[in-house]
Amino acid sequence: MGNGRLAGWQGGVLLALGAAAFSASGETATKSSDMAAVDNGEPVQAGVFTTRWGRLFSGNKDKFSGALSFSSGLKDQWLSIPNGSDSARQKKKINQLMNLSLQYSPYSYWFANITLRAPITDTSKYTTDFRYSFGYDDWHANTLSLVYSNYGDNHFFPSGNKRRTYFEQGAFTLAWKFSLPKSIERHLLIQQGDSLVCQTGYSWIPRYYSLADNDLRSNKNVFLGGCGYTFKQHFFVRATAFWFPDSAQQQPWNGDYSYSFGYAGYTPGSFSLQYANYSGTRYPGRSSSNAKFREGTISLIWFLPF
Repeated sequence: MGNGRLAGWQGGVLLALGAAAFSASGETATKSSDMAAVDNGEPVQAGVFTTRWGRLFSGNKDKFSGALSFSSGLKDQWLSIPNGSDSARQKKKINQLMNLSLQYSPYSYWFANITLRAPITDTSKYTTDFRYSFGYDDWHANTLSLVYSNYGDNHFFPSGNKRRTYFEQGAFTLAWKFSLPKSIERHLLIQQGDSLVCQTGYSWIPRYYSLADNDLRSNKNVFLGGCGYTFKQHFFVRATAFWFPDSAQQQPWNGDYSYSFGYAGYTPGSFSLQYANYSGTRYPGRSSSNAKFREGTISLIWFLPF
């Protein structure tokens, strides 16, 4: 398997697993209002390699890289649209965003990533937000990654008395990437050149919002594991399962699993198209069991040619 293919796939695995950080870290104390209902199920990454706790262009050796993307939900949702420093209005619409993601990798596999998001309509300085992550993420198999990510309520121009970011509500994720033994892998691959890679990890969130308590709580723990298949180097399908040791910490928007599929370009100047779902999915047999397909998001990504 070529390095480019491996890099692309590892980034994809991180994309699927990255849901834990946002799903687990959740939202700020304003979760029951604001735009939380949208953010819960909407993958906000700007590129196939931008993960909820990972990096843009996994495996890219360039110091600077970026991606521009358009993402759209599949159904109308009620949104809270800030229209001033202290006010907002409710509006039902399909959530559509433009995302610009930039990454800086100063040395080895250390990185810092920021994604700027702006709605296609109702755009203002108050509706624009950002998400960020940093850490160490070696995209090779049989390596560890340690990443901090924050996909909560981050605004350059926060409304009311809110802060620009709530660092303590981000997630620290330790993960191990690995390939399956050849004796097993050869029975699972459809054709030569395909790849199947897995990852397992643990996320710790210092502070998180509890819907039952309508307040912030401490020390959320999430274990996660998933695999993904890459077909003909570019087509992929990925799935990740999450386990909450304390079931009371799993919120309605925290899925039992996440999944994504699509076509991934791996080089600057290329395009990618993907569907991803990070909503509150539930396994069959559980209350409200539902894959919630229409709560997923479709994204078209252009990797900037620099």
